[in-house]
Amino acid sequence: MKNLLNNLFVIIFVAVLLPGCTNQQKLNSADFVLMNGVIYTVDSVSSIKQAVAITGRKFVFVGSNSEVKAFIGEQTKVIDLQEKLVLPGFIDSHCHVISSYRYFFEVNLYGLKTTEEIQNKIREYIAANKDAKYVKGRGWSNTDFPKTGPDKKILDEVSTELPMSFSSEDGHSRWVNSKTLEIANITKKTITPDGGIIEHDKKTGEPTGTLRENAADLVSKVFPDYSVDQLITGIKAYQKMALAFGITTAHDAYLDSWSNEITAFRKMEKENMLSIRFRASLYVDSEKETEQINLLVKERNRNTGELFKTNGAKIFIDGVVEGGTAYLKQPYKHLPGSYGKLLWKIDDLNKVCSELDKNKFQIHVHSIGDAATSVALDVFAYAEKINGKRESRNMITHLQLVSPDDILRFKELGVAAIPQPYWFQKDDYYYNIQVPYLGQQRAGEEYPMKSFFDAGVVVASSSDYPVTIPCNPLRAIQIGITREKIGETNPSEVLWGDEKVTLKQMIRSFTINGAYANFLENSTGSIEKGKSADIIILNKNLFEVPPAEISTAKVLTTFFRGKEVYVDSSMAVSSK
Repeated sequence: MKNLLNNLFVIIFVAVLLPGCTNQQKLNSADFVLMNGVIYTVDSVSSIKQAVAITGRKFVFVGSNSEVKAFIGEQTKVIDLQEKLVLPGFIDSHCHVISSYRYFFEVNLYGLKTTEEIQNKIREYIAANKDAKYVKGRGWSNTDFPKTGPDKKILDEVSTELPMSFSSEDGHSRWVNSKTLEIANITKKTITPDGGIIEHDKKTGEPTGTLRENAADLVSKVFPDYSVDQLITGIKAYQKMALAFGITTAHDAYLDSWSNEITAFRKMEKENMLSIRFRASLYVDSEKETEQINLLVKERNRNTGELFKTNGAKIFIDGVVEGGTAYLKQPYKHLPGSYGKLLWKIDDLNKVCSELDKNKFQIHVHSIGDAATSVALDVFAYAEKINGKRESRNMITHLQLVSPDDILRFKELGVAAIPQPYWFQKDDYYYNIQVPYLGQQRAGEEYPMKSFFDAGVVVASSSDYPVTIPCNPLRAIQIGITREKIGETNPSEVLWGDEKVTLKQMIRSFTINGAYANFLENSTGSIEKGKSADIIILNKNLFEVPPAEISTAKVLTTFFRGKEVYVDSSMAVSSK
């Protein structure tokens, strides 16, 4: 009887328990297994693993080659990484995706240095678009024109019949022709709006055609708004470009409430056209005070999808150095007595920001000058005093000039620093604008970064695309480490060498820190079990190449939420 019971137990174990193990093994079978790699997880201890398993949208395993084999089933795609470096997908924490239609499909002036080149580019566009009723574009550089900006006469030589408008590459100035000025009724008698500059001919008093900051709004009604379909076409083009750079999350830093811009994003998410995760900030108008807050709240409540949310509120504190509109603590060298432009009245700014904070908005501030950053921090402190302390994770971006004492205040107030490391170099802007406008000392102490890390501030890097072209994070990672132009070898061309940071810090700034700054650290930003499977495979191990060669690396494959959304044609993998 005893033997019979023992035999029965064995039969039950084989018939029931073992098949149960087989079923469990099938349940564990992953969609993808990536093994034999150098997987830099960017977890809390910066661990390096060999393999990951992906099921659905998430990582289900991160560990060794031997352990990951348990997740390989008949349908699993196995990728042999061949010792390639794997990183979390990059996060661009401040950019302007919505400008992509202008960049890809209108007149692109980026990199054109001469009047003749610009005119020929515009003529080519007109010839190819014979039915065009206007001409728009972007990309001219302040470094290529006088301090007062480009003249309308250059555009008039191409056409005096078609209205024209071209944003500068920094997006803070607009260059128009005489026809546009005529339609907008802008003359030498036109009153300059608060926070704006209309450049005038010193002899005649006539507007020259360059409009800066808020003055650019004077011609906005001359040109029709972009349609939803146009904006979608631009966003698709951006996604294709960004995924090739390994960008899987982006924060669009300026969207107008209840506009076609937001409708385009929302429609793309509804129709499964988004292949990147987007967060965005809604524009806050300096002329509307607190009455606009209810509208912003309603708009935020409309955009609550997994891939598109508008939880931020964008405020411009000042302008830019090249326009003489950045707000400084000491006057401009080329404009004696001028400290630039504070685009808000302090009382209004306090009221609006405290109301935004009360309504749980993340406040996203544009600040170039050191005085502007001090004002932003003062306002955040005021909101905290009025509403109480909370984890607001407010952000200040650009940070060209920053007082050392203010860096400590970032940490105290829990403010994230959002720099653009692409700009940490001595280039045409440095020599032609920053040195003559700011003086050698201030120009040589621009764009602190190491000081922020040393103070324990969360630093989340960004591109400010399309101000920065190309917006490839690998270029920014190299420049953040070297603080010199790509290809430069002269040590004297390093911009403020004391502010160099490490490769690990740069990677964190484009991954987990970006996730934190966007309230996404529990979902993405590092390679850990349970997080979204957002990863990139590189053709070079960044830890093994000289810093000056980091920008030569390229992304071979980009995964977003467990799907291969970009594969370089040269990617050589072995699959099961």
